[in-house]
Amino acid sequence: MKADKQTNIGTHERSADIAIVGGGIIGLSCAYELARQSDARIVVFDKQLPATGTTGGSAGVICLHDMGEIYAYLTLIGFARVQELRREHDFGFQPWGTLLALHGEGKPPTEPGVYARRFGGQPHSIYEQEVLSADEVVRRFPWIKKENLRGGLYYPNQGYVDPTALTAVYERLAVATGRVTVMRNTPVLQMRKTGERIETLVTRRGAWKVGTVLNAGGPWGAKVAALAGSELALTPQRIQVCVATAFDDGVERAPLTPLPQEVNGEGVWCRGEIGDTMLFGQHHHTTKSGFTVDPDFVNKANDAEFPEAVESVVRRYWHLPKTTFLNGWCCVYGTTEDGFPIVSRDERVENFFHAVGLNGHGITCHAGIAQMVAELVLRGGTSLDVSAVMGRPERFDFARLNAGRFARRELLTFELNG
Repeated sequence: MKADKQTNIGTHERSADIAIVGGGIIGLSCAYELARQSDARIVVFDKQLPATGTTGGSAGVICLHDMGEIYAYLTLIGFARVQELRREHDFGFQPWGTLLALHGEGKPPTEPGVYARRFGGQPHSIYEQEVLSADEVVRRFPWIKKENLRGGLYYPNQGYVDPTALTAVYERLAVATGRVTVMRNTPVLQMRKTGERIETLVTRRGAWKVGTVLNAGGPWGAKVAALAGSELALTPQRIQVCVATAFDDGVERAPLTPLPQEVNGEGVWCRGEIGDTMLFGQHHHTTKSGFTVDPDFVNKANDAEFPEAVESVVRRYWHLPKTTFLNGWCCVYGTTEDGFPIVSRDERVENFFHAVGLNGHGITCHAGIAQMVAELVLRGGTSLDVSAVMGRPERFDFARLNAGRFARRELLTFELNG
């Protein structure tokens, strides 16, 4: 028997019940969830190394995504999974919190919002918050100027993870089941079909017979779909992150904090980093004109003016006289028109599924996506039991995340139902 030297897989053994294309946080968390809920043999293909695409370039934040009930459920599931895994694994979770610094007239809200009332309330909830006066904000976070500050909301249980380390945890857990193989540096180059079923994946290292294929290709998702002769309403968009030397001003453990003003028409968040730098990154929740790129040919450096533009806004609201703002990196998100992910069977190819379009929310939401994929692929279901995170019997229907909603103009909205 001729064996593959890297994986020790013989030529005649190259087959899998489920093949996953993409080895980021979505692909590997799906591999883990599918393996622990079934006896399926699973192979994960990554064109480079796990977590070297969008996952590795992300901010790694675990925070609230209050943009409709789907995202609220995904937030709770993701937060619960991170808390579960961090008890036994070290993946760099930093519980530095999230701060919403409130500027202008008025007082900080004292009553929980509609999302907190419906989805909060569990012990050590991600919704736990402290209402801070302007003086308390400045005392805790002295780099924030008091001028025009009316207070803040601080969420102490939120934070960030090392996304590469968390993905590595999922890989170890998945491989430990004995049913998952991860193929590094192995791009999928062709999908061979019989009728409307994928039968074979042709890779850099040969062909694999497959039963089911999951597209977890992130911003490459539309390219992966095209290999199967299908189309996907997914757009790759370039997002910039610059780095500030906040340690020069003695800043320690900066929480995730949205800037109160847009930078060149784009929302920007800040979070601290180990070593007391600050990261400032762009973000938008839906596909936006002017940001679309080919993820295989993207400029990974900041635009020359981006760090300076961020600095000019930051200095209006924060006191960081010694800090310098430096070129960082660029990440590519897979985005959708309505801002919601695609978790769905393909509209054309019967054994082809998609888990893409997280719009920059994949680190928080990955575990919920993986549970939905397991329900969809293993049992053909489109509803998920969320009783454990809600503290009461409850399910939610994720059929709305189907791939065909864009062509039918059945777009989702960020409004909370109920």
